[in-house]
Amino acid sequence: MKFLHYVHLGLIAVFAAINALMLYLLLMKLPYDIHVFFASLDHWDEQQPRIGIVSAIVLIAAGAAGWSAWRMPADWKYRLLYFRWLFPHPAFNAFLTTRKQPFESKALLSAFPEVKDKGFAPSIQIETWKQCHARHADVPVVINTRLHWDMLRDLYVLSLFFLVLFILSYLVLIGVPFQFVAIYMFVFGAQFLFLLLAARRVGYKLVDNVLAVSLGMDDKDQGLGSGKGGRRVI
Repeated sequence: MKFLHYVHLGLIAVFAAINALMLYLLLMKLPYDIHVFFASLDHWDEQQPRIGIVSAIVLIAAGAAGWSAWRMPADWKYRLLYFRWLFPHPAFNAFLTTRKQPFESKALLSAFPEVKDKGFAPSIQIETWKQCHARHADVPVVINTRLHWDMLRDLYVLSLFFLVLFILSYLVLIGVPFQFVAIYMFVFGAQFLFLLLAARRVGYKLVDNVLAVSLGMDDKDQGLGSGKGGRRVI
């Protein structure tokens, strides 16, 4: 697990560096091209003080973004991901959702009658789910989905941070032809939307996987993930 911890941190650093490079090219009013980036470094002295100021800005931005994605409290990440202030955890309606789940809602409510008895309160649904997660955190399908979700969620937070920086940079660069900023607009926007949708989807998948395992839908009894009967959780 320690190895995976470093892999997670390394991917955050790489993603932050790539976005910082794009922000650097944008602020330097350079085309979106890695060769142009290296060429600008070769002519560092000729572009002072602008290149020094821009480099300092993007390095600070990359460090702040990486630190935010790594150290930000989980509840704040959930708020940014699901656009909800109260009960932002994806399990807030896990027992009363309209989305398709890999089990019957009747079986779920029979296994956890206290949720229905307490009026499906979001706080109760989240707490019940967290108790299930604590009991089954070592099940392979739960581990894998959790790792996947944590990674996508943190990369999403990074993409949101850099999208805001792009918008601010665009306002500073008013007057620059749209054709120049269009590629940056597409890249920053596309990665944000992709990670938003992917992280949300995997977050709900984690919620359902934990509940499915709690209902006994594991590899041994149900053939999950093996292709031999049962219903797949992942």
